[in-house]
Amino acid sequence: MAELDLNLLTALDALLAENSVTRAAQRLGLSTSAMSRTLTRLRQATGDRLLVQAGRQLVPTPYAVEIAERVHEMVGGARTLLQPRHHDVNLATVARTVVIRASDGFVDLAAAALLTEIQHTAPMIRLLFVSKTDKEATPLRDGNIDLEIGVLGTDAPELKTRVLFTDRFVGICRRHHPLLQGKGVTAERYVSFPHIVISRGKKLRGPVDHALEELGLQRRIIMSVPAYTSAVNIVSRSDIIGLVPLSVLAWFQAGFDISHFELPVTTPPIKVSLIWHPRLQADPVHRWLRETIVDVCRREYSRISQEQRET
Repeated sequence: MAELDLNLLTALDALLAENSVTRAAQRLGLSTSAMSRTLTRLRQATGDRLLVQAGRQLVPTPYAVEIAERVHEMVGGARTLLQPRHHDVNLATVARTVVIRASDGFVDLAAAALLTEIQHTAPMIRLLFVSKTDKEATPLRDGNIDLEIGVLGTDAPELKTRVLFTDRFVGICRRHHPLLQGKGVTAERYVSFPHIVISRGKKLRGPVDHALEELGLQRRIIMSVPAYTSAVNIVSRSDIIGLVPLSVLAWFQAGFDISHFELPVTTPPIKVSLIWHPRLQADPVHRWLRETIVDVCRREYSRISQEQRET
């Protein structure tokens, strides 16, 4: 056949179950004449009479008897496939690898707490974190990654997003740094010391620099490193000044000899979001993981904020 009309299968199932054009039509809510025309099409498609007259009733041909059970199973399977999905899923038995593109800052902030939740509810799910070298939407579109966490950096219109928390930049320096003495952190004193930035490319300027420019000031950036760990380690052992999101401090302050301070200029808030492709919107496992990440991130960021207010 040049074209396959799958509606014929539903009609064939009804005809073989009822052995009657009239009753099959009633079963499917069609007129008798419409069902009679459908039977004609089925005979043309299969090359078999399917139902033949035997007195006042119709009886199936040998071929019709042979295929009746398979037709019924196929129609039942199609109906199941096309019905709304059951979203109930036994997470304890789900085995899946979920690929998440995220910065090392997120991994340090929430990965341990997220692992605890997963081991408790869905122990067979495995998380594979990959480096966030860019913000292109292509890996999400292609299915190479399942989730992205960070600042939205693409204008891809179809992507779904949900804000996890709103972060902010803070300055960091070694404990007892001269910047923290005397008059404290003013814009002028802030730019008087050398600075280090975290960048995976060659970008050295950001929101802080734009705010300083409005005051006629400029940072002297003497080093760029690709990871927060490197920056914090260098800051703790020199007079260089660093700049990190507040959430990063959750991991580093306890293990490094550093202090943090509020910036002497105002910078835009950092909206950290969960980003995914709409094809996974209704997937029950993906949806559960999204909700779990939201809960974990907000709880962890709230804890960090409280700890910083108390220090």
